[in-house]
Amino acid sequence: MTAASNIVAVTNGAPTTTSVLIAKIFDRPHRNVIRSIDKLIANRAIDALSVERISYQDSMNREQVAYRIPERESLIAMPFIGGRRAEEGQRILVDAFLAARDEINRLRQMPASPDWQQARIEGQTARRDETDAIKAFVGYAQSQGSRSAGRYYLCITKETNRALFFVQSTVGKDFRGGLSAQQLASVAMAERIVERSLLESMTANTFYKDAYRVAAERVRQFAELIGQSVPGKSRAMLEDAQ
Repeated sequence: MTAASNIVAVTNGAPTTTSVLIAKIFDRPHRNVIRSIDKLIANRAIDALSVERISYQDSMNREQVAYRIPERESLIAMPFIGGRRAEEGQRILVDAFLAARDEINRLRQMPASPDWQQARIEGQTARRDETDAIKAFVGYAQSQGSRSAGRYYLCITKETNRALFFVQSTVGKDFRGGLSAQQLASVAMAERIVERSLLESMTANTFYKDAYRVAAERVRQFAELIGQSVPGKSRAMLEDAQ
């Protein structure tokens, strides 16, 4: 059973979960959960604009559609999900949202630490340098015949997030605001690894697809050394909401 602390994350200062996690705790096929939510949207029980269409990788590494769902809409959907663990799933989901709200209230009373502020600044520098390297790499890939090189900005970011954190989808724009100082430092190190790897590959005139694979593999190796963590559990996650 998934731990309650891993069911609810904080997105832009508000607790949310995903259809993937709901399917897991209710022991339902994900397609059935999606069908239930789509029906609630069609019946206007849930506002279509309140849920976010996201993606995740299934057990066969195929990209599939999912939903990121706020608290209110999750509670509306609960009775319609069903499954062998319906009652237990509802209890776990409600407890997870209550715990998230308690944590949000607690953290709102705490000042951002100097360590987090410094990690944030250093992370912004690392991200800027990585972006410059990716920009150069996009031109490099295009010169070798790539017609969709622009997607590497998103692909590299997704690979980094998936390697370092327990996330299954493209994350929100203030994802970094929800990371601890230690997590920010890990992201900055991963981005430095990507930057160096791409620059080395371009210097060696490596084929662009191989260069991308090498960079992604180096980030995964780094993540294996430090271990994955759950994002959104720090004071930092509320900076954007205040």
